[in-house]
Amino acid sequence: MEKNPKKTILRAVAMMMKPVVKFLVNHGVTHAELSDVLKDVYVDTVIRHFDDAGRVNRSRIAVMTGLTRKEVKRVIDRAIEIGSERQIQSRPEKVLAGWHNDPAFSGPYGVPLDLPYEAPDGERSFVQLVKTYGSDMSAKATLEELKRGGSVSETDGVVKALARHFHPAALSAELISRFGEVAHKVLSTTTSNLEKEVEGIGYFDRWVYADKGCTDHVISLFDKYLRERGQDFLEDLDRWFAANEKANAPDGFRKETGVYVVHYVEEPDAISTLSDLLRMKGIESTES
Repeated sequence: MEKNPKKTILRAVAMMMKPVVKFLVNHGVTHAELSDVLKDVYVDTVIRHFDDAGRVNRSRIAVMTGLTRKEVKRVIDRAIEIGSERQIQSRPEKVLAGWHNDPAFSGPYGVPLDLPYEAPDGERSFVQLVKTYGSDMSAKATLEELKRGGSVSETDGVVKALARHFHPAALSAELISRFGEVAHKVLSTTTSNLEKEVEGIGYFDRWVYADKGCTDHVISLFDKYLRERGQDFLEDLDRWFAANEKANAPDGFRKETGVYVVHYVEEPDAISTLSDLLRMKGIESTES
C-alpha cells in the first residue's frame, strides 16, 4: 500500500465525480454552489466522526478541513438557520412496501387490497396506510406522487396498487433525492470495505461485466433480461425481509439495509483524464 495514497484517492474521486458534475452542469449548478455544499459536508463529517469533545471545536474543524475559522462559522450558522426549515422527504416507497407486506392492507401472497381513499377511524383506507407507513406525509400529496409515477390508480374514490415499487417522475424532487440516497448507500459500502480490507471483512460488493464489451443491440437485450430477472430477485429479497421481520429484537437498534441493483453502460472515453482529453484535442500549451 502507498505510504501516502492521497493522489490515488483524489484520482478516484475525480472519476467518481464525472457523472455527478455532468448532471450538475446540465442543471445549472455552478462550481461555487457545489463548493458551498462540500464545505457543509466537510464540517458535518468532522463533527460527526472525528470530534469526541462533546462540543463543536471550530479551530479543530478548521485544521482538519482546511477551511478558515470564519468559513467554519459561516457553515455552522447557515446550518442552524435552515435547520428548522428542513422537511422530511416523502417516502412513497415505504407506503408501497407496507401495502404489499402488511396483512392489514394486503391479501394472500402479498397481493395489495384495493383501498377506499378515506374510511371511518380504524377502518382500512389509503389515508390509514399513509398514516401508518408515511410518517407525517400528506395522504393527498402521496397519492398524487404515486399516480405520477404510475404506481397506483384512483377510480371513484378507490385506490389500486399497480406496481410493487415506486418509479418517480423524471427529475421530480423524489427522484433527485433518491439520486443522493443511492449514491450515499453505494459509496458508504465501498469506502467502508476499503478501510476494512486489511482485516478481510466487509459487506457484499461484487459486479459482473462482459469481458469484451457489447454492441448496442446486446446491451438492449441485456437491459430487458436484467429488468425481468433483477425485478424477480429484488421482490424475492423484499419477501425475505418480510418473513424475517420477527427475528429483529423488539427493542433493538435498527439500521437501514438492503441491496441496490443497477445496469451500467460506460462510454469508451468516460474514465479518461483531463490530460488525456487535452492531448486528444491537440492542446499541449495554454498559450493561444
